[in-house]
Amino acid sequence: MNWIIVSAVLAWLAAQLIKVAVCLVRHQELTLHDWIGTGGMPSSHSAFVCSTAFGCGMVCGFDSVAFALGVALAAVVIYDALGIRWQSGLHAATLNRLEARVEPEKNTPPLETRLGHRPLEVTCGGLLGILISLLIFKVFLPLPN
Repeated sequence: MNWIIVSAVLAWLAAQLIKVAVCLVRHQELTLHDWIGTGGMPSSHSAFVCSTAFGCGMVCGFDSVAFALGVALAAVVIYDALGIRWQSGLHAATLNRLEARVEPEKNTPPLETRLGHRPLEVTCGGLLGILISLLIFKVFLPLPN
């Protein structure tokens, strides 16, 4: 069994479940977006890629090519979540306001605005991914010291 993939998927799942719980506590209701959408606390994308990178480090060594590739992938995903997708959400919110002002009678659904993450959301997701990876490898696949 590939424990790196298992830990990454479990980290993603844990982040999604925490995200749903956070939404439920904050809003006292859940939408489909809360279950499958992007954005929110913690970042499941960051949890997934950080768990993958850390798992590669634990299995192959922190000086391995696999760990370097995992870190590079994590950096791209985190940059995208913090920068590009966050800015896209801000642009969508502005476009929604403009459309409401220019064409108030038009009944088109608004653009999705929760696309990216704040730094704290990404940090918590990344730490969750590392924690899940540590847990998986210490419990199910103890590595020799």
